Amino acid sequence: MKQDDLIQAAPLWPRGDSALMHLVRRAGQYSTLCWSQSVDTGLSAVQYAVLVVLAEDGRCDQQTLGSRAGFDKATGTYIIERMRKNCLLTVVTDSANRRRKLVSLTAEGEAMLQKMVEQAKRAEKTIAASLNAQEVADLKRLLSKLSGVQEPDEPVSSADR
Repeated sequence: MKQDDLIQAAPLWPRGDSALMHLVRRAGQYSTLCWSQSVDTGLSAVQYAVLVVLAEDGRCDQQTLGSRAGFDKATGTYIIERMRKNCLLTVVTDSANRRRKLVSLTAEGEAMLQKMVEQAKRAEKTIAASLNAQEVADLKRLLSKLSGVQEPDEPVSSADR
């Protein structure tokens, strides 16, 4: 294989057929930057997602919370424990299944969510600032498909835009 072919095929090379990995990585970096510039609470976007899911569901088990907020078991254990130590969540053992942990918001968690809503909206506007409404809708559809959040070819509703 020639050196030019090798470079063009490299997953993080910004040009060529394999540029997708590079672009996804760069988009992730930009997402993190937009979040950090817009949100001053010290909580990550994943921690914000935990607050949102629990505000919607009231209480749920750790596995369901991970599925809805988008994290794996190991990450979830760390995030939930950190948020519990910061008095944002309560974690109790399910009396019907002692292996299952039930997670819910504390009053401090609810207050934090209220503080973060406008900041999260600002982060969303910042990341989409250079895109028109159709591009935002297309990007959400493609990222949802790529990440497995929705079934392929399932339309994104106008409420999600």
